[in-house]
Amino acid sequence: MDSLVNQYCANPHRSAIRASAYDSDSGALITADDWGTVAITPPGQAYPKVFFDMGAPIEGAVALSPGGSLAAVGDNEGTVAVYRTWDAECVFEDVREGPAGPARAMRALAFNPQGTILATLSIDGILRIFDIQRWERVANYNGFGGASLQFDERGDRIVIIDNLGQPKLVDLMSNEVIDLEMVPGGIREACFTPDFRHVVTIGQGGLTLISLPDCQISSSFAAQGSSGMITMVISPDGKALGAVTGRSIHKFSLPDLTPAGSARHGASDPTQACWWDKRGVVVTDSDGTTYRPGARASLPAAIAVAGFGEHRVTLHGDQIAIWQGNRQKRPFKAKHTYVEARVDRDGRLLVALPEEGGMQVYEARTGRHLFDAGPDTANSPRIDVGGSIVACLLPRGGLRWYDLKKNSVFELPWVRTFALSGSGTWMAVTTPQGRVRVLDPATGKDAIPRPKAQSSKPVELVSFVNRRPDMLVMDAEGVLGIYDLAPSVTDKLAAKCSDVIDLNVAVDRLWGITGGQYSAVRFQEESSATVIYVDLHSGEVVSEVSDLLPYAWVDPESGNILQPVRGNALLELDMYGKELRVLRALPEGQWVCIGPQGILDNSSGFTP
Repeated sequence: MDSLVNQYCANPHRSAIRASAYDSDSGALITADDWGTVAITPPGQAYPKVFFDMGAPIEGAVALSPGGSLAAVGDNEGTVAVYRTWDAECVFEDVREGPAGPARAMRALAFNPQGTILATLSIDGILRIFDIQRWERVANYNGFGGASLQFDERGDRIVIIDNLGQPKLVDLMSNEVIDLEMVPGGIREACFTPDFRHVVTIGQGGLTLISLPDCQISSSFAAQGSSGMITMVISPDGKALGAVTGRSIHKFSLPDLTPAGSARHGASDPTQACWWDKRGVVVTDSDGTTYRPGARASLPAAIAVAGFGEHRVTLHGDQIAIWQGNRQKRPFKAKHTYVEARVDRDGRLLVALPEEGGMQVYEARTGRHLFDAGPDTANSPRIDVGGSIVACLLPRGGLRWYDLKKNSVFELPWVRTFALSGSGTWMAVTTPQGRVRVLDPATGKDAIPRPKAQSSKPVELVSFVNRRPDMLVMDAEGVLGIYDLAPSVTDKLAAKCSDVIDLNVAVDRLWGITGGQYSAVRFQEESSATVIYVDLHSGEVVSEVSDLLPYAWVDPESGNILQPVRGNALLELDMYGKELRVLRALPEGQWVCIGPQGILDNSSGFTP
């Protein structure tokens, strides 16, 4: 079965989309970004179904065959390949090895009407013609540039741009290069109108229409007062053209270029990878987000996630989405762009750490901003919330916490690390000597007798077991230990530590999971993380889930792993790495929750 991550993945890119192609007859779509990620929506589908990575950035060089059965991709390493759109099976490939590869970085591709010939344009100025059925190059033409090429209706001619920025026709039958009337100021893109009776071009100065076969300019539109024309798209019915500028989409009728209205598209930094499908013009932003004029904006990619119990949080730039169970609450716009967040187990308070500035506190259910913890909490190495207690380590050293119920603030300059119980009743802290104390956050004093030391080695990490009077510690040598704090509460006895297991790895996170059977630890590798689950009773490792993102999180209630994934989503895995569900934000304010058995819940406007 296809991964849950790939289902209903409307916005699969996490970097700037630099190339796109849409086939108006079949509805097939291909997009690619500057990380080399390719997403293909096959004919008849509403969402991308095929994903792969070219291994190099892609800029402008994608194409679909008429009917949408084949997709071509060219990257910045000089590779060009053709794939079937329904299963990504490669049916043609031409690779340039070594330093010669970047010298022919691809900038535009086009299929002939029969889908048997592929034309490619690269930065070396060469137009290459490939017979993909025979896997061979059949012709080269020199002296070209720009960012587009297209076959005519018979596949005999290609409209292209020369290295001086002027439109040309290359006749493949006679090998002749035909001049079109010179366009003042030069152009970046040129294409045939759908009836093939004109060539329309776009440059910084505006639009130009060139009639065929006389090759003379018949109409033009100057881009005076605009924010600069970036690209153009043609409607599926061929009756209109859209010119995308930095702020708007200006529509013109075809073939006379009569202005037909304008609309703001909403993208802050649009790229050239735009298209016009059956619902209208789609504009892509440099962060991989897509926009449609008049529609609610899509949420940006999920940067980080967190969760506790039935509550989940996804951070989308300066917007935060809260999920309860399988349902998304209306996302709210926050004051900053956030990189880390925590929610309490009752879903009442949310603490978030921005890229710049101090820790922020919100009412999770409404998005109401409660307070800014101040600039001295910026870049805090640890934030947490439990009950009415919000706490953070200070970058300069020490711990500060806030009791929102009593409206009081405490600070201890000697604390090295800390943990809050889920209810906020207890706070475990480590001393400069690496010993553990359990404090009452309401007073800052010892809540129970000071626990006995685990060993002579200092404690590096501490965590409570959710909903139990147990405390976990990890010392500097990677030994995991557990304290039963119940006798300290009932009999005022100093708790003793029992060793569980010697993991002998540099762990950076520790969780105690509801029920007291298991704990989870996370350790970092070069660019990924692994979460290990330990049976606290037997002292054995029961599971190891690797190849996670470095900031993958474990829900202390369920023990499930949470991490952001492509398509503006949160992926939830069980302790054995099995996909449980995906919580996905979709374009135009829609959302869907997907499980192994299908859709678990969705917004009212969602269309599967």
